[in-house]
Amino acid sequence: MTGGNLQALLFLFNRPEPIRQSSLLMVLATGLGDSTSLLSGLKALAMESSSPWSDKITELRLLIEQGQTLSEALSIATGLVPDATLLAIRVGEQTGTLRQVLAEEARRIMYQSASSSPAHPMISTTLAWMLTVGILALSIVTFILIFIVPKYKKIFSDFGTNLPAMTETLISASDWGAKYWPLTILPMMSCLLAACAYLVWANLQQLTSGRIVCSEHFPRFWTPVTLRLLSITVAAGESINDAVHAIHTQLRPGRTAGRLSAVRQELNAGNDCWAALRNNGFLRRREVAFLESAARTRHLDWGLIHLARTIDRRRERWIQRLLTIVQPMIVMSVGLVVAFVCIALFIPMVKLLNDLS
Repeated sequence: MTGGNLQALLFLFNRPEPIRQSSLLMVLATGLGDSTSLLSGLKALAMESSSPWSDKITELRLLIEQGQTLSEALSIATGLVPDATLLAIRVGEQTGTLRQVLAEEARRIMYQSASSSPAHPMISTTLAWMLTVGILALSIVTFILIFIVPKYKKIFSDFGTNLPAMTETLISASDWGAKYWPLTILPMMSCLLAACAYLVWANLQQLTSGRIVCSEHFPRFWTPVTLRLLSITVAAGESINDAVHAIHTQLRPGRTAGRLSAVRQELNAGNDCWAALRNNGFLRRREVAFLESAARTRHLDWGLIHLARTIDRRRERWIQRLLTIVQPMIVMSVGLVVAFVCIALFIPMVKLLNDLS
């Protein structure tokens, strides 16, 4: 099941998904600073849908009424916004840019939901297609090897016909597979079915929490998020060092957090922020030159957000190109296996007909 289908299913069952998350963020952004307006907006948002989404919104409203900060309330009422958005909200609270963060995250989530070619749904679609092809191909080949080839072998043994080397190889594979199928075919089929279940779970995680497995170990993955937060910080006239510190304190433990800690140390030593980000794998040389140029022309906030969007688009294009290569390779691999089985079964038949004639 692909990301778009899961999103529609989540919306139907009143679960957290991009459209609802974006609406919630817009309500929070417009009501920020006016508690009466904020609580009224959350109450109206909860009344628009049924459980469990309305229950989560009601829980959030009660937590805010009790004096919890927005990030604390969202941490307790889990699942309302993606992890990256919660990180941005925490940074916005620490740097005084919460309103801008909420508006930018609402726009970003809605854009990703409405985008015609986001990267993750394409990956999910391709993986679903690959798993479907793999299961069908494995099932057909298994049926041929276990049920067809032994009968085929008996027919030619009765005629006393010598079989070609390719057919002998196929028969040997059939005998071995029939004898050791619990150690070969069963584990392979189990792995494919487990992969299907994992794909559905990963899509749910991506839609509801924005979480991608092992992303905390890849600094480059977090570059767009970091640049968006720095853009909001610069536009509000706040300190970049404080923003980097706030981002670091909210990251999950992993290689990314370690690299960002090194960036903080370089900033505390008086080094340039963009050079520090490049030294630790967040930026490329040309990107640093672009940001330095934007800073000289006093358009750094625009340069940061533009670069973040550019990296996102570049990543999507790279994934598209990779998938256009992977799909034909899978088709060719399955075709070669099918061709081998067909030729191995067809050649002895031609030889038998010639002998009989």
